[in-house]
Amino acid sequence: MIFDTVENVKNYKGLGRVFAALEFLANTDFSALPLGKKELDGDNLYYVVQEYETSPDREVEGHYQYIDVQAIISGEEIVGVAPISSPKKVKKDSPETDCCFYDCETQPIVLKPRSFLVLFPNDLHRPGVCVEQPVHCRKVVFKIRCE
Repeated sequence: MIFDTVENVKNYKGLGRVFAALEFLANTDFSALPLGKKELDGDNLYYVVQEYETSPDREVEGHYQYIDVQAIISGEEIVGVAPISSPKKVKKDSPETDCCFYDCETQPIVLKPRSFLVLFPNDLHRPGVCVEQPVHCRKVVFKIRCE
């Protein structure tokens, strides 16, 4: 997992498509883009702009084939994180959608505008949790196929 701000994107130059996503993040005004999915390199690298209300109760998820880069455009949220080796119970496994849902404890990270999280397949995460009370968020999630 990487937690940082867009001001430090240059530090990740050696990370291939992850760097390409971070550089695109740092140089794009996502507040002006429409909601939905946009491919940058087919299924290898794409992003989804989304809006939602944060909630105190969200599911923990993990991915098999994709790295997530998650960044808040407006609002704020807690993303709970845990290593895949954490004690956990599988709630729902959907390999065809590259997602597995778990019941486990996570550690909170507050994601605000200009900050980002890079979540690898060994990083479980619980996105969209409210900090104090539910707020409206605009977020971009990059999906990067593992090489």
